[in-house]
Amino acid sequence: MNRFSAMPPAKKMGAFLFIFTSISRCFLPFSLLFLMILEGNLFAGDPVVGIVARVRGQVTARQTGDETITTLKVGDRIFVGHIVESEKDSRAQLVFTDDSFVNVLPGTTLFVKQYEYSADTGRRTAVIKVSDGRARFVQYKRMGRESRFTVEMGHALVNVGISDFFVNVSQSETEIVNIGQSISVKNVSYLAVGVVQLGSNQKSIIKEKTPPSQPATVTPEQRRKYLKDAEI
Repeated sequence: MNRFSAMPPAKKMGAFLFIFTSISRCFLPFSLLFLMILEGNLFAGDPVVGIVARVRGQVTARQTGDETITTLKVGDRIFVGHIVESEKDSRAQLVFTDDSFVNVLPGTTLFVKQYEYSADTGRRTAVIKVSDGRARFVQYKRMGRESRFTVEMGHALVNVGISDFFVNVSQSETEIVNIGQSISVKNVSYLAVGVVQLGSNQKSIIKEKTPPSQPATVTPEQRRKYLKDAEI
């Protein structure tokens, strides 16, 4: 048994948060790798589904059915049922237990409806809802065949595996911009028949009860802007 495994839970969490916060300020890839290495120790037997890796400004969380609002800080845990809201000019990065992450951008409301992940089987079942605002979703680990990762939005529904895409949700329409592997997009309403496949550097707009628009090209300049705007 190594020294970290032998630590009491409280000291283990404190040591993790200190090291993780220091690393995440400099290099995101290294912070994600560190989280992946400690995943088996930190999350075993714990109902947590994610952790706040970065935060800027005022970002809050509350549990469904509970009016208690918590201001998030680096190291805070995310649970199923959490509603995360970012104020204007505020943003946060949430890293889930399977190492996927979402950048919650200013003026966004995100709801963790479901998140189950087994490192032993490589199976993940997740449903995330973005009610309004903007976010970037990144999944870079290949999961088992029965896994699914679903993002629900105002008018759109996306089911993805390995992926990297942006969403922009408003009352009138939902824009999805894909910069990763191919993803399928459809309207959340069963009345709107039609599925669109978005390849890398393609986008689509979905409006109420209408199929997604045909893929449009994302130019290199637009891609750079999307990436810049989604930085935390």
